[in-house]
Parts: sequence; structure tokens; C-alpha cells
Amino acid sequence: MPRSRVKAKDTYTPAEVSRILAKVISVEKAQSASDTVYDPTCGSGSLLLKVADEAPGEMTLYGQEMDNATKALAIMNMWLHGYPSAEIKKDNTLSSPHFKDKDDNSKLKTFDFAVANPPFSTKSWSSGFDPANDLYERFKNYGIPPAKNGDYAFLLHIIRSLKETGKGAVILPHGVLFRGNVEAQIRQQIIQRGYIKGIIGLPANLFYGTGIPLVLLCWIKKMLI
Repeated sequence: MPRSRVKAKDTYTPAEVSRILAKVISVEKAQSASDTVYDPTCGSGSLLLKVADEAPGEMTLYGQEMDNATKALAIMNMWLHGYPSAEIKKDNTLSSPHFKDKDDNSKLKTFDFAVANPPFSTKSWSSGFDPANDLYERFKNYGIPPAKNGDYAFLLHIIRSLKETGKGAVILPHGVLFRGNVEAQIRQQIIQRGYIKGIIGLPANLFYGTGIPLVLLCWIKKMLI
């Protein structure tokens, strides 16, 4: 994920918030290791671990993180918490996603569950690739997010990474609910496809280093149109 520096907000999601994400995606229905959960901006892995802890059975965990030191911390956390088989990859999730369909590298691997606390409104989200010619068609039929605001880029990446019956939740700035222009177009397309199951407003000052109010978007993904 794009980062100019590693901050506490980027590496750690508060336990209470992580627990809410796990509840709204109904992770309690996961019963076996064949159930998968993905975090494309996993930081130190705290969100993945909390989701896995809320599941009644074992799950298979996948995460990607751009910062090398933080990725190493995530791997260590997986081992310390009993998930040595978790797959944690290092790279920019948007420009170089590591998890791809085993039969077709032009498609993303899809998961049963996805959660994320991506960097808020990052201005360098398109660094390293051309969104207009995205190999994985994450922006097709939606629109390309603004060049200097990547909130919807991460949201569309997660939608594309979910199975047809997959469930996901992501933490984003409050502005994703009302910003106009192309973001309004993307928002309309997502709503019309019936992906949004619920929106939960979160108070300010939940995360270290940012006092802005946040919104937790939850959805159950249906067939892509």
C-alpha cells in the first residue's frame, strides 16, 4: 500500500474497531480452514488476527503490506498468535497485487471475507500502474478515482477481491459518503449494484495521528454487472 512513512494508524487497528469489523461481516459463520480472509493493507496484521479470533473455527489468512519492516512484524505476529501458515506478501497492493487467480494471472484471487483499514485519502495511490488500463479491471464500469485521493481505489480493489457471496468491511474517511464528481459516480454504481449492506459512523479520535470522523462501510457482494 502506498506510504511515505509508517504511522501507528497505518500499522494497527484498535481492537474494539477490529471486533466490529469481524461482527458485521458475520465471520462467526466461518467453519474451516477453507474459509479465507484477506486484508490488502494489513499493516502489522492486527485486524486479520482479530477477525480470525472471532471465527469459531480455523481460517486461512492472507495479507499484503508495502512497508518491509511492517510486513516482517505482521509475519512475526502471525507466528506468535498461532497462524504460521498465513500468507503475508510485501508490495503495493494497487499496482502489484500478489494474490491472483491460480488459473488466470489477469484476475485477482477472490476471498470469502475481506477487511481493511487503508491509508486515508492517499495521494499516490496510482503510483506504479495506469488505472485507465488496469489489468484486473477494478475500475471498469465504475470510474477511476481522483488522482490525488485513493479511498475508492482501495474500496474497488476489495470488491474485486471478494467471491460472489463474499462479505467485506472497510474503514474510510467520512468524505467518501458525500464527495462529488467521479467519486459520486463510483458511489452511485456501487449502490445500484446492491453491494452496500450497511454504513456505520465512527467517532473522531479513534486512531492515533488522526482526529477526523470515520465511516465503516459494510457490504455483502453480489454478482458483478
